[in-house]
Amino acid sequence: MNDIRKEYQRLQLFERVCMRCSGELQQFIFTLTRHDRFAMEEIYQNTMLGALRGLHYLRDCRRMKAWIFAIARAEARRYYAEILLKNKVLYYAEGEESYGYFIDFTKLVEDRETVQILISSLTDVERKLCEMHYFEGHSFKEISELLDLNYNTIRSMHIRGMAKMKNVCMKKNKDDKSRYCFD
Repeated sequence: MNDIRKEYQRLQLFERVCMRCSGELQQFIFTLTRHDRFAMEEIYQNTMLGALRGLHYLRDCRRMKAWIFAIARAEARRYYAEILLKNKVLYYAEGEESYGYFIDFTKLVEDRETVQILISSLTDVERKLCEMHYFEGHSFKEISELLDLNYNTIRSMHIRGMAKMKNVCMKKNKDDKSRYCFD
């Protein structure tokens, strides 16, 4: 009877923690996914399910929030590992008794060409901003300090650069309705 009461109390605590930190957790995942809303929702759902399933393994209930965030980080890694695996194709080497994987480079080359076209539409400063933010992982605040520019200027430049790339992408894909950039 005591075990059932403890499990019930643990479930109640889990519900309270989830209600309190739901927005913060979604923002954390949104940042991990580099602002991909679909991936964020998928990872958030998997995080909540994983936390609920593994709730009885939690030793210290006072660290429940940190535990849930750790699960979210692991789910994000798992999500992107599955995407990477989907970009690989299984092959069988003839005459050999082995299977292996190779990456489907056609998709990667197509994406690289699209990115080169989009980036070439930016000014030098906008290109540097995108490089620092997306490839080096700097926040806008850090970039403003490094480039000695106002934070709002950096944000405006980013918005203008993204709008330029969206316009180029829309023009590029006008004939091809099946593929859109920046949905």
